[in-house]
Amino acid sequence: MVGRTTLLGAGALFAVFAGNIVIGKIAVLKGATTVPGLGDVGEFLVLFAAVVLFIVACLARERAKDQNDND
Repeated sequence: MVGRTTLLGAGALFAVFAGNIVIGKIAVLKGATTVPGLGDVGEFLVLFAAVVLFIVACLARERAKDQNDND
């Protein structure tokens, strides 16, 4: 259950990251002088959190698989 929850969280955070990139790109193409969004640090933190959650999900699934193989 932990693996599924963290994997969904990682996917949601990555969707936020990708959406921010798309919004920024559209703003630049339309000639905006100030780009809306999270900013550089915000983008980094969202992507970092997504990667950490993804790794936690992978490790949780690997641990569950190992426990099932040992049983």
